[in-house]
Amino acid sequence: MRILRAIPSEYDRIQRFLEDVYGHSFNYFPSAYPSVWKRQNSDFKNIFVIKEKDKIVSLVRIFPLRTIQNCVEMNLAGIGAVSTLYSHRGKGYMGILLQHTFDEMKRQKFPLSILGGDRHRYGNFGYENGGRVIEITILSRGLKKFGIQAVPARRYDNTNKEVLGKIIKASEKMKYRKKRTAKEFDDVYKRQGINVYYAEEGRNFAFVVVSAIEVKDAGIKNVMEFGGDNKIIPGILQHLIERFGYSGFSIIFPDFSEIPGNLLSLASSWDIRSELMIKIVDIRQTLETLAKREDFLFPDNEELTFTVKDRESVVINKKGRMVKINSGKGKNEVVLTEIEMVRLLFGTSFWAPEGLDKKIIQVLRQFLPLNIFLPPLDCI
Repeated sequence: MRILRAIPSEYDRIQRFLEDVYGHSFNYFPSAYPSVWKRQNSDFKNIFVIKEKDKIVSLVRIFPLRTIQNCVEMNLAGIGAVSTLYSHRGKGYMGILLQHTFDEMKRQKFPLSILGGDRHRYGNFGYENGGRVIEITILSRGLKKFGIQAVPARRYDNTNKEVLGKIIKASEKMKYRKKRTAKEFDDVYKRQGINVYYAEEGRNFAFVVVSAIEVKDAGIKNVMEFGGDNKIIPGILQHLIERFGYSGFSIIFPDFSEIPGNLLSLASSWDIRSELMIKIVDIRQTLETLAKREDFLFPDNEELTFTVKDRESVVINKKGRMVKINSGKGKNEVVLTEIEMVRLLFGTSFWAPEGLDKKIIQVLRQFLPLNIFLPPLDCI
């Protein structure tokens, strides 16, 4: 059996294959995800297939994601388009393809891989729920209670480059985001099912991206992303409520510290959950990247060893302000499976295995868990 890289001439065959497997309509993927699935944006070197008699029967794709995680650049390997023809399931093709992509991730030096999926399906491959989002719900009655007046908003029509430039400038101030080129912003905002609205008051600018299709219970719309002057955003929401009759909006954030105070005050409710599954591809590279973050508060004069069972070990120690991370074993070893290590490093709340020394737990609590966040529009 050979695992092949897709080639550009197979683009149409790949689209028909994916539509068949997922039960989607013609050209669904380039319409729903133009930034990654339009012909010119398809990264064929990261699309892997298995064929039988020259027919694609199984496929998986790596989506390289240049992200900013709490102001630190971190490249993630997104996994998507996981698919096998119904008639060829049960042959182990997907497991073979996924293992191949893990080897490819190591070759391309990705520290982490992320996907959206089922724990029972992907837990066997080292993925576990991780990271967190905080979702707030702002209802029309909350806006009314605080006397929010509508701020007339215009719809971005995908042609005004000056407005797009202001959107990009506002987006780049976010501590958690995917790094996009101007073309990627343009393509993302052309996807089906979203509308981009913006408003200006003097020199102040703000925008919101609202789902045009997904409507939660009781007419609550999803805000897929936003940026700019936080004082203008409630007025944009009120304008959309008055214009379209929505009852409210839900907005997600990576952390409470990232929720503007005025939006939190307007929230009728909030909840915390995990929306990603994470796999540690290279634990040393992962920790070296995380150690650059301001919230990596590893205590002075301490040392820990993290060991992933049947894989590698790394040692973290800190003297003064210098955090050092090296391969090998040292003091205070924490031995965990792949998914347990994800739970420890990136859990929605703090977790440690039973029986771990209390002193080690105290050290772990000082800097874990850390968050990994991907904005909704960049989830494939």
